[in-house]
Amino acid sequence: MPRRSAVYVLLAVFAGAMVLLLMLDDPTAVHSNQTGGVALFPQLSRPEHIERIEVQDVTAGTGFLLVRDTAGVWYAARMAGSDQGAPVLANQTAADEVAFRLVRLTARQGFEATPENLVRYGIRPTPAYTLQFTGRDPAGRAFESVVFEVGHANPDQVAYYVWPRDADQVYLLTLDFLLGLLPGFDQTAQTPPAEPAVVTETPPVP
Repeated sequence: MPRRSAVYVLLAVFAGAMVLLLMLDDPTAVHSNQTGGVALFPQLSRPEHIERIEVQDVTAGTGFLLVRDTAGVWYAARMAGSDQGAPVLANQTAADEVAFRLVRLTARQGFEATPENLVRYGIRPTPAYTLQFTGRDPAGRAFESVVFEVGHANPDQVAYYVWPRDADQVYLLTLDFLLGLLPGFDQTAQTPPAEPAVVTETPPVP
């Protein structure tokens, strides 16, 4: 009887170890636990999966483009309106860091994408910025993101209201690592002014 009990204990330990290994092999599960938020791109688990990043400043009509060639080298170009500048060799460390943070982008909060909220968060009538990127998933399949429309910064100026075009949610995302690359970027300019306080006069006591 003691021998049979020991066998059962060993089987239970083995089963628990297998469950733990399966969890560790699931990049989505590990990604979600490490970031503490909702992973937006669980299908892109490594920065090497990103091949092109484009950010536009809608108001200024400028933007930048990062493109990785087949050898894994990043090139950068600044865009003004529809005119794209000649690409130049990018800072490889900085570009890799942008790709690294992009694949790990997580939503801090989500809000219903009602017409009223799109206006409230600065996405309508016109967003401040747009973001789109392309690449390949771990299986080598081509991937193209939707256009992300960026509105106001939140009151604490630590995140932005971002709408994946045609989605049913507006997300609060930290995007300074991308927007900070834009010429003339000023986060405070994207924070809506506080609503004026309502002052009521107290009638004089007779």
